[in-house]
Amino acid sequence: MRFVAAWGLLMIAVVATVACDAGREARKRRDPGALVVAEAADVQALDPVRVTDSESIEVGGLLFEGLVQWKPGTTDVLPGLATSWTVSPDGTKWTFHLRPNVTFHDGTAFDAAAVVFSFERLLDPRHPQYLAGQDALYRRSLLRGITRLVAIDPTTVEIHVSRPYAPLLGDLAMYPLVSPTAVATWGDRFQEHPVGTGPFAFEAWNKGEQVVVRRFEHYWGAKPAIGRIVFRVIVDARQRLVELESGSVDLATSILPDEQPFVDLHPDLILHATPGNDVSYLAFNTQKPPFDDVRVRRAVSYAINKEPIVKLAYQGRAVAADGPLPPAQWAYHKPTSRYPYDPVLARKLLGEAIADKKFDPERTYNLYSLSTPRPYLSQPERVARFLQSALAQIGIKTKLELLPYAEHKDVVESGGHDLAVFGWIGDTGDPDNFLYVLFHSSNARAPSAQNIAFYSEPGVDLLLDDAQAASDEATRTGLYAAVQDRIAADAPWVPLAHSEFVVAARAELDGLILSPLGHPVYALIRRAEAK
Repeated sequence: MRFVAAWGLLMIAVVATVACDAGREARKRRDPGALVVAEAADVQALDPVRVTDSESIEVGGLLFEGLVQWKPGTTDVLPGLATSWTVSPDGTKWTFHLRPNVTFHDGTAFDAAAVVFSFERLLDPRHPQYLAGQDALYRRSLLRGITRLVAIDPTTVEIHVSRPYAPLLGDLAMYPLVSPTAVATWGDRFQEHPVGTGPFAFEAWNKGEQVVVRRFEHYWGAKPAIGRIVFRVIVDARQRLVELESGSVDLATSILPDEQPFVDLHPDLILHATPGNDVSYLAFNTQKPPFDDVRVRRAVSYAINKEPIVKLAYQGRAVAADGPLPPAQWAYHKPTSRYPYDPVLARKLLGEAIADKKFDPERTYNLYSLSTPRPYLSQPERVARFLQSALAQIGIKTKLELLPYAEHKDVVESGGHDLAVFGWIGDTGDPDNFLYVLFHSSNARAPSAQNIAFYSEPGVDLLLDDAQAASDEATRTGLYAAVQDRIAADAPWVPLAHSEFVVAARAELDGLILSPLGHPVYALIRRAEAK
């Protein structure tokens, strides 16, 4: 094993050296003020309301801002486009005082009317720019409790909610405020011509190739040191590493675990990592036989040994998951029902289902997996094949269907799967963004289900609704513990791992920190002298 690993690192070094001269020449020719980032996939759209993929959210986070924002590297809420806010005693009216003298990238003024416009295009079907498509359902579901918005004056806006809603601030941190003028101009094509107030403004998008953003010189806050950022699409993982080593790119995402030791040992490269606010999982379609039978779901849960997945597919840069919430989440709870690796018990449960004619051992079930590396699953095919083998060992036949991220997402959100490998990155620091989004029945509606297990349990729904309305963290923690116990007992999916987010960068980049979403905080990056 040591020989194989050493030989792999040697081959990486040889390939990288061959490309080195050409890469350095390319680096000399490119804009010295630009930061070049190698991504595994292209963005899906540049209107963050309409996407859930990591690449689109990463770029959108540079262009748009919310009423509140995250403290860099955390999910602690800080003032953003609102400098302060108050909440009414009954928790149903939030008043936000807006930052003055802020302009959108198109030169128009940011004010309370723009805030109202930004929300109503998602929430009000009568709005002339209403986003009626399925792609906006996720964000609409998070803000469905908002009943109206009122612009009191140019710098004051009220948000009224139907009931107290504890996760609201976290949701607002990721909700983009848009230029009404730009939306009216571009209509549905606004997702290709985005205009926000962020530290970077949109410059160009060559689909399938690259996205370019430039520093917004009239930004209200501290100006980024980087003048332009080029997000290049380089699908091949080895090529991303080769171009990083040669200097053709400054930063590379989705570095394979097997290649991370090369980065660690390279004098010109640095590996940056942070615990991920994420989970990878194997979902059952609980609305389809035989996975509507809890014995079959539990059998699969006992059949999967997570430790080899963590060691081989993540090279140890993950922890085995025993539930949907990452250990760092404040409501994390070890469920009372757990499933240690026990293939004997798995076969026993499956045998009971066969005897009751609830499971057909001759049938082959489809197992869908994305082929595109994601921050929560850098080697999806490897993990999927491991799961397929584990299922075969207890007598479950599967046909593996590997699809690029966008196609995979469409299939599983439409319920076309029997089983599916997928994952989730929490958008906020609130457990609601995992538990409500992934398990509430209101999010199990094809063709845009976030709850791809199509799990529907009224008792769980009620607990999740109560947790949203609770005013104190202790009460919410107790409710979420009960939710996690109920989910574990019902086993709608097998939680696999919580990963570390990893990016590799040139050593001359200073100030690089990662957000809990795994994205570099680009506005803080500076280019120092080469080390």
